[in-house]
Amino acid sequence: MSTQRMKADRYAQAILEAIVEQWQGTLSSVADALAQGNTLAALNDPSKELDGRLAQLGKLLPAGTSAEVQNFLNMLAQEGDLDLLGAVNGSLRSSLSGQTQPQEAEIVSAVELGEAEKDQLRRQLTAKHGDGLVFTFRVDPSLMGGLRVRVGDSLIDHTIASRLTALREVIASTVR
Repeated sequence: MSTQRMKADRYAQAILEAIVEQWQGTLSSVADALAQGNTLAALNDPSKELDGRLAQLGKLLPAGTSAEVQNFLNMLAQEGDLDLLGAVNGSLRSSLSGQTQPQEAEIVSAVELGEAEKDQLRRQLTAKHGDGLVFTFRVDPSLMGGLRVRVGDSLIDHTIASRLTALREVIASTVR
């Protein structure tokens, strides 16, 4: 990589860090203000008039808050998602640094799995979802057999209990 390109990359990174730092400061300030009293519940309450909620939110913003940050916070208020400010701030920080949170892989079985079976599942899930998985193994006898695997938002349910439930639904729908 050329020296010019490396310099340009450093300048671009500095700009991004400055922008994210401004956003984080404002979001933290608003999150702290919302944490005091019942302000958060009132601003997230969809039964309250939106204009009143946005006006109340505007009073919490630090002086000089950019229009982009105001619009973002207004959107969160409209969606009832102001309680996500802390998580958004954390995601901003990790996105800028290039670090991501480890993804959890939860494996639930009807019986205790042996180490060889656990290792095989770890290898298969790592191959499919990449490195950085944190594995949790649990036993739930109500599954009757098979496995239920959840990685992030993905769910694979190969349990006897789920198959019996599906079969029951099919039979019930055809009998009607």
